[in-house]
Amino acid sequence: MADFDLELSIEAIDAIVNFAGYGSQSAPVWFIGFEEGLGKMDSEDSAKSLKARGAFENTMDLYNAHLRLWEGGKLIDIERRTKFTPVWVWMAKIMLARNGHSSWRNTECAKEYIRSQLGRSMGETFLTELSPIPSRSAKDQNWMKWFRARDAQLDTKIKQRLEALKRVLKEKSPPLIICYGSKRTKDFAELLGTEWLPACHKAYKSSDSRCLLLPFFGNGQMSHSVIEGLLEDDLLR
Repeated sequence: MADFDLELSIEAIDAIVNFAGYGSQSAPVWFIGFEEGLGKMDSEDSAKSLKARGAFENTMDLYNAHLRLWEGGKLIDIERRTKFTPVWVWMAKIMLARNGHSSWRNTECAKEYIRSQLGRSMGETFLTELSPIPSRSAKDQNWMKWFRARDAQLDTKIKQRLEALKRVLKEKSPPLIICYGSKRTKDFAELLGTEWLPACHKAYKSSDSRCLLLPFFGNGQMSHSVIEGLLEDDLLR
């Protein structure tokens, strides 16, 4: 069980469970992961951030949302940070490559994209997850257990959230949907109503090439060669 003592109202729990993601759902590019990471939050930071999430709107600007979250005893100011999760860095590199920037491999350029463009409410990306409950790793179930102990309807609500995401995807029909985390192949396919076909290096695509499935963007699983393959096959259009 999570090592902090915190009480949340059912309304706050619902706000956390129903949170859709960061950025604009009308954005041309959606990134879909399995669950949001906790970064380097300790138990105190996690408790403060969990409480803050209980007041989130359905969608949030990445920068504005993180100004309410804590890490290292401080509120997270993306525009002033110099270190970022590899997940965001790879998202930024993909977007730079898609936009035709020759410097897309450069990590510093990717960091600047994160500071100024990634997941912004009026921007070109929307960041969402299959699960609304954050965790430190794929094996970490602490927060999930914490929520289940307080809301007997949690699993039903998570399923309803996924159905809502399906409806938004159908309505908005983003030109490019990028899923990351090949171990969740079936989960992503079910959400998108697609089957995965082999594409370029370590990548899969839907039959219409609108949806991509890439390696997880952390733990050394993603590489520049994957993006190079996507560019060569014109799959980032």
